[in-house]
Amino acid sequence: MPGETFRKRLRDLFEAVFLVAFFAILFVYVYRPNWEIDVFWHIRTGDWIVANRALPHTDIFSATDPTRPWTPFQWLYEVLVYEVEARLGFTAIRALHAALFMASFALLYGAFRRLRLGRAGAMLLLVLTLALSEDRLRVRPEAFNFLFGALVLPVLLRTGDAARRAGGWTLAGVALVAMAWANVHAGGALLLPISFGAVMAGRAVARLAAPEDAAARDAFRASILLFAAATFPLLPMPGFLVGAATALTMLEESAILIPEWHPPAAYFMPELAGRLSAHHVLCGAVPYLVLALVTIAIAWGVVRHGWRGFARTRDPALLAVALAYAVLGAKSARFIYLDTAALAALAVAWRADVAAWLVPLPRRVAAIVVGVALVGISWESSVLRQRKGLDKALAKIDVDIEPGAFPERASDAISAMGLKGRIFHLASWGGYLIWRHFPDCTVFADGRGNFSAAEREAMVAAHKPWERHETIERAWESFPFEILVMPPPVFPLLDWDRSRWVLVWRDEVAEVYLRRAPDGEENLRRALAWWQVLGVDSSGGADAFQDELLRVLGVEKLERPDVRQRLDIAAQKAFSGDPGMELEGAFDGAIILFDAGRWIEAERHLRRVLKAVPRHSTAALYLAWSQYLRRETDAARETLRAHFLDPARGSIKDRGPLKWAGERILALLLARVGTQAEPPRDLGPRR
Repeated sequence: MPGETFRKRLRDLFEAVFLVAFFAILFVYVYRPNWEIDVFWHIRTGDWIVANRALPHTDIFSATDPTRPWTPFQWLYEVLVYEVEARLGFTAIRALHAALFMASFALLYGAFRRLRLGRAGAMLLLVLTLALSEDRLRVRPEAFNFLFGALVLPVLLRTGDAARRAGGWTLAGVALVAMAWANVHAGGALLLPISFGAVMAGRAVARLAAPEDAAARDAFRASILLFAAATFPLLPMPGFLVGAATALTMLEESAILIPEWHPPAAYFMPELAGRLSAHHVLCGAVPYLVLALVTIAIAWGVVRHGWRGFARTRDPALLAVALAYAVLGAKSARFIYLDTAALAALAVAWRADVAAWLVPLPRRVAAIVVGVALVGISWESSVLRQRKGLDKALAKIDVDIEPGAFPERASDAISAMGLKGRIFHLASWGGYLIWRHFPDCTVFADGRGNFSAAEREAMVAAHKPWERHETIERAWESFPFEILVMPPPVFPLLDWDRSRWVLVWRDEVAEVYLRRAPDGEENLRRALAWWQVLGVDSSGGADAFQDELLRVLGVEKLERPDVRQRLDIAAQKAFSGDPGMELEGAFDGAIILFDAGRWIEAERHLRRVLKAVPRHSTAALYLAWSQYLRRETDAARETLRAHFLDPARGSIKDRGPLKWAGERILALLLARVGTQAEPPRDLGPRR
């Protein structure tokens, strides 16, 4: 007896240590600078609802068609986040979502422990949920989906006598969750009728398998009541039906552009998910493995026992829930975390076998090792890869918005200038621009995906930097706008038609241009007046202003400590006395000066490089590019001919071969300066 008491205390201590470590890790995951694009437009929607005491039914944020139907189906969430931000600031919104996720995982662990699969089984299910949901832990209404899902999971997984009863408190609790969920996230609330519908279907199968069984009859009746409690309260909620219909309609055009709506196999596609990692393999493979496991378990049971015998042996309701969740997880990356609930339902159906299998200590240790591996995979993705390590993650934990993720300084400038109108922009910035500038400005697109096929094509085309000059013009002709906000360089050759566009802001994250058109004259006047106050001469008109602005921005860039340090290092190399170091220093200095708009000074360093080595394609490209930007088109043409169109150069070793981007710049330059000949496909030997 004393030995058993000691072992129980040891298990309790281990569980406590596990939970402390798990929730510490979870806190690092969920309380981070916001990088989610949707919360911003949710806040502004809540602002509109509070001000107008109604739900909008047209797209109030759209720069292309403000009459387009749109009804928010997360109105209560939107009012909540607006009120929190208005009273407590954005930090409180981050804290709210972190608390929701922490509470959800605490409820999930309680639910897993009540399944009587043992501590090791519950821990494994919990860490698997974390590993599969790491992409979903964002500042968005899905935090409530986690919470409500965790609240109803114990009801879904009821077995035995509990499944036969649908007490008043249980029905009332499910109905209250349904009402709250329908207003917080109507799309997420659809999981309720799906889940309880699966339970009801399973109970119906059990009833048909044993029509004389009173327990099966009572369980079926209870499932009908639960389905009604989970479904009927949804229907009268404001915005539920029309909002869900609007969302489904929008998905027809936008789903292809939203990674979370792709099937889990998209995790294996680098063009969609980025560089392949262990986390990608886990999230891409597990949904199909779980679906296969559930399907095989059901098929094997039916073949072995017949459907009636199998329905008497295993609870069909649990199998129906497992199958429904496994199908959802395999259908969309958004739902892969539901695979844990599918596995939990499957484990409860075979509870005695699973619990017995986990009794031996080596197997429990193996389950814990698998759990540690899952945490490691998730940690590598969330902390090491995304946030460059724990030290950097903790250093930014009090920052509200992920640095560089959104055009913060550009938006500050837009507000300070008082710019108004329609904005064409990087798609992922739409919600942020709504938050910062609505109602003075409207946007081309945002995370809602409320756009037409033609708008989608224009948006996608404008995100291709090498064709951006032409595609932006085509977009403006189809969907006129006054303000352009895109990542630099908006125009890849750093050159634009000044009769159509005026640069009014540039930083490392975004550039802002104004369209020169009658509708944009007031914006241009305000921008020039603002810069005049800051000391940038705009008395010579828009063309002269842009030259002066570029000069000022170049000076400011060279005065930045990090740029000055890089320039000093380049200078030390350039005058080191070592020929190799001097070549490297001269080239590095030239690129820094080029980026700051000091093209004449950059040209001197580039000529030094080209004088020192027989062939340096990158230096030659920057030399021609500098000449072009200084409007010395003939000189740029001759440089390109001498260094790229002379067949004799193909046999000379290239000390600075062009990379992919350089080759694209070269093609654009050749076309722009009027050189008809194409550059040779083989640009010479590579280093």
